[in-house]
Amino acid sequence: MDPAEKRMKDIKEAFDQFDTDNKGTVSTKELANILKYLGQDPTDEELDNYMKELDPESTGTIDFLQMMKILTKAVKDDDTIDELMASFRVFDVDNTGTIQTAEMRYILIEMGEKMTAQDVKDILKEMDPDDSGMCKYVDYVKKKYEDLQVAKAKAAKLKAKKKKK
Repeated sequence: MDPAEKRMKDIKEAFDQFDTDNKGTVSTKELANILKYLGQDPTDEELDNYMKELDPESTGTIDFLQMMKILTKAVKDDDTIDELMASFRVFDVDNTGTIQTAEMRYILIEMGEKMTAQDVKDILKEMDPDDSGMCKYVDYVKKKYEDLQVAKAKAAKLKAKKKKK
């Protein structure tokens, strides 16, 4: 399974976990929990904007395709890539596009959002796939951007299929 498919599967699993009545919808009140479950940390203002856009009639529910819409909007492609690259460059004193894996582990554990040990291990494995001791953050960020583009394309296909029905 490629990373974009895994991400789509993770999103679907998160959605299904909060779709407790199996109706294909979740409460808009659960939106923040789902986003946090998926690693997002939206502000109250962002959540309010999502609600206005996705539930303009105030029905109190959203479906999976709407959830995908949120997740693709939650990550603003170029701005996020530039911001992410800039945050990594702070630790890349030699400007090599790499950071020592031990230092990256420290950064993930001490400076970022709370992560499980397994999450940290998974990220480090992606950033240092050949176990060289150096995290290749440039490659990692580019791959994440590509995964996002694939996920957006798949979400658009799902939306088109749903409209045909």
